[in-house]
Amino acid sequence: MQLDRIALADIYRPEPLAMAIHAQLGEIAPPIPVDQIATALDISEVRTGTFDGFEGMLLTDSRRSLGAILANNKHGARRARFTIAHELGHFLMEHHVLTAETGFQCRAADMRETCESRREQKQETQANQFAISLLAPFRMVDGFLSEDPDLRDCQRMRDGLDVSLEASVRRMIDRRPELLAAVWSKDTRVRYVHRDKGFPYVPLKTHDPLPKTTAAFRAIGNGQLGFTEPIETHPMAWTNQPEPDLFEQTRIGVDGHAVTLLWADSSGREDPDTDDDPGQRELGMLGFR
Repeated sequence: MQLDRIALADIYRPEPLAMAIHAQLGEIAPPIPVDQIATALDISEVRTGTFDGFEGMLLTDSRRSLGAILANNKHGARRARFTIAHELGHFLMEHHVLTAETGFQCRAADMRETCESRREQKQETQANQFAISLLAPFRMVDGFLSEDPDLRDCQRMRDGLDVSLEASVRRMIDRRPELLAAVWSKDTRVRYVHRDKGFPYVPLKTHDPLPKTTAAFRAIGNGQLGFTEPIETHPMAWTNQPEPDLFEQTRIGVDGHAVTLLWADSSGREDPDTDDDPGQRELGMLGFR
């Protein structure tokens, strides 16, 4: 595989950067060969293994003359693929400031309310945006979408593009025209919420219990794995607002994990100043080096 890194040098935003790589790749069948792309763009080594204390590590210098990527496969090959793409994003976005002398390091304890930490969090978010845009470009995502929103589409996307289910759900929300949100939970406790900008504010925080009046709470309590059918639900349960009309569907996975898809039939109240989506969560914003 041959790619022209020089042609990417002046692209600073993550999504256009990923699109420029795809323009060089041309028509390519999924899943995206992220290892080959990395080595074609001056990454000298890509190594996966079981590591403690970090998900990914990029070894490079400030000039980005060469780089090496380590990716933790402790949580599976799909997670490691995303990690490789994430670190490649740090490598190619040369305006990202190194967080260590030998490359990039980022731990939860370093995330403080300072200008420096906010800069680092922005860099992590941009690297995640690049990763999902590289691994799941919209032209490939479109082939998995049905006429109406359906979590089953996300499972097919997961398998076809070799990305995680969480990444697939987020990508569907970003792509579809409907007003959508997703609530990830474990043992009926909220992990986090992601919504598009037009969806009404969902006042659920991490560790909050799922609303007991929802179909999602009942389905998860039943313990039967798989997908529920879309059903109309009262918007008050999820948004504390009487409008708009709202529908929900839940996928119940193993070990108490579940994701609930919400969609509204009209625009709701937007609260742009409220951050209910703490960064791109695919890599959790934790444990990078």
